[in-house]
Amino acid sequence: MTVTAVAKPSPAGRKFFWLATGIVLVSGLYSAGWFLAADQIRERLTAFLTERQAIGFSGECGAMEVRGFPFRLGLFCDKVRLDDTRRGASASFGALRSAAQVYQPGRAVLELDGPAEIRVSPGFTVSADWTLLRASVAASFSGVDRTSIAYDNLTGTARAPLTGTGLGFGASHGELHLRQNEGDLDAALSIEGLDLRPDEGPSLAAPADVSMDLTVAEKAEWLQSAHVAPHMLRGSKGELRQLTLDAGSGMTAKLTGPFSVNDQGLISGEFSLTLANIDAWRENIVKIAPDEKDLIDNVANMLKALAGGKNEATVKLNVRDGTAFLAFVPIGMLPTL
Repeated sequence: MTVTAVAKPSPAGRKFFWLATGIVLVSGLYSAGWFLAADQIRERLTAFLTERQAIGFSGECGAMEVRGFPFRLGLFCDKVRLDDTRRGASASFGALRSAAQVYQPGRAVLELDGPAEIRVSPGFTVSADWTLLRASVAASFSGVDRTSIAYDNLTGTARAPLTGTGLGFGASHGELHLRQNEGDLDAALSIEGLDLRPDEGPSLAAPADVSMDLTVAEKAEWLQSAHVAPHMLRGSKGELRQLTLDAGSGMTAKLTGPFSVNDQGLISGEFSLTLANIDAWRENIVKIAPDEKDLIDNVANMLKALAGGKNEATVKLNVRDGTAFLAFVPIGMLPTL
């Protein structure tokens, strides 16, 4: 081998050198970009919370950190607190963990630990805990396209103002899914093992499974704004594709049909109601509301008569300005929204 051959690198050696140099350069730029993005998340969240204090909103992300290098970017807090003095509301939660893949910044997953304490003036409180609460979000430049929330082993108590009486609740599993559908908003909800009980005493009924699938017309912007208002359903309309309740022992109910909500929060609609095992429904509802036994018996007898004496009926349920009618007979008032 000549001296000239030793001094002059081979073509393969030069390619390896430039490849290694390129990898180091790209890795350095990527690392700098990741840490710059992490700093921006911290600074912008802090600035956002500071700015909102001027309009009565404050928040706390305890021991805030941004983690996940090199392929994820996530916000972590050891506790979360929110206060809204305008509405007299406050909420506190346990630790928060979030993550978004660097190559999919529009998709994020969030986990929130309990326990939670929510207070709303003039004295309404909700205490809750769970083993898992996870949310996922898919967003674009125009806002959120769809989001989902799922939880396991939810338990809690809601306490009414003034009286101090409480209602306990629980569910083994639940999910909520929201998505934009052109200009409409699609929503699907499911709850497994829903249990309602007084603050002291046994459950009102056996745990039930609930599912709902509906569309709210021309309300896709609710997802884009990510804003929840107390009376946001007022002035809306849509289609209830399915609301089902399975209370066990063959007791099932299914409701479908179009609906609307006026500016006062009163519901109107023409629904199809299918009720199975009417006798069992009668017996169990009377146990919950013994003072309404006469009305419950009359409704059950009417359903069986419309079904030709069968223990299952499909009937039209008309709701006009919050009042529900069965065959032109008013059977109850629905709460305002």
